[in-house]
Amino acid sequence: MAGRSYWHAEQGLGRQFAPGQLLGYYNDLTAKAHWTGPVDGDGLPLNQDVQGRFIYFPTTLLQKALGHWDRWLESGRTYEADRAAFLKLAGWALRAQDENGGYPIWPLVGLKAASPHSAMSQGEGISVLVRAYHLTQREEYLEGARRALGPLLAAVQQGGTCRVCPEGLVLEEAPQEPHNTILNGWIFALYGLYDYLLAAKARTQDACRVEAALQASLRALVACLPQFNAGFWSYYDTSGNLASPFYHQLHIAQFKALELTFPEHAESLRWWRQLFEHQAASRLNCTKAVALKVYQKLRRPPEVVLR
Repeated sequence: MAGRSYWHAEQGLGRQFAPGQLLGYYNDLTAKAHWTGPVDGDGLPLNQDVQGRFIYFPTTLLQKALGHWDRWLESGRTYEADRAAFLKLAGWALRAQDENGGYPIWPLVGLKAASPHSAMSQGEGISVLVRAYHLTQREEYLEGARRALGPLLAAVQQGGTCRVCPEGLVLEEAPQEPHNTILNGWIFALYGLYDYLLAAKARTQDACRVEAALQASLRALVACLPQFNAGFWSYYDTSGNLASPFYHQLHIAQFKALELTFPEHAESLRWWRQLFEHQAASRLNCTKAVALKVYQKLRRPPEVVLR
C-alpha cells in the first residue's frame, strides 16, 4: 500500500553514471543486488507468482545485474564477487532470450497484454548485455543486445513494444489496447537504446535505425510529458493512476539523467523535473497524493503480484 518493497528501493541518480560513457547505470540500482528471496541452484533469484509457482522474472534478474555492475564500479573494479554475480546474470540474460531476442514477461504472471514483451525489460536487457560485452569483449553479448532490439522496436500489433504516435515513438512497458503508457518504463527503455549506440554505433548496420528510433522517442516523450502531470503530483501512467511517492521521486531522478544525457532536450526536461521537485516539496501535495493513491489501490488492486 505504501509502495515500499524490494521493488521500490530508492533509485536516485546513478552514482557511477557518466553521460556519453558506458559506465554506471542511469539510476542507482545497487540496492537490487541485495536479494533475500529464494534462489535456484546457481544462486539466481526466483520470484513467486500468485499461485506460488517459482519463476525467473526478467525485471528482477536484469535490475539485480545492473546493481552488481554499479557496486563493482564503486569498488574500483576490485570486488570480484560483484563482477562474478554480474556476469552470471548477464549469462542468464543471454540464455533467456526467445528466438526473437525477447523476454516474454507478461505470460509468466498470467497478465493478458497486447504483446508478451515489455519495453522496460527489453531496454534493461540491452543495458546488461552491452556492459557484459564492454567487460569481456565477447561478441555473443553484443549480438544478444542487437537481437533484443527486435521486440523493443517492433510494433505492438506485431508482438513488440513500440507504438507510433503523431509526436514520434512511444515505448510501452505494458502494451495494451487501448494503450496506457507507463512513464518510468518508457524511460528505462530509452536507456537501452542509448546504451546500444554507445556500445555498437561504429560497428553495426543497426546504428542509423536505432539512432532514428531514439530521437523519435525522445521527441515523443518531451511532447507527452503534460499527460503525466496531475497538477500537484505526477501520474504513473496515462490512464490517470497517480504515482506513489517512490515513483514520483523516480521520475525526478530519471529526468536528471536524461537532462545530462541529451542536452538538446535539457531545457524541457529541467522544467518538468523542477516542477515535480516543487510538487514533492509540498507536504500538502504529498499527503494528498498518498491519500489518493491508497484510494486508487483499494478501488483497483494491482493485477500482478509477485513475491
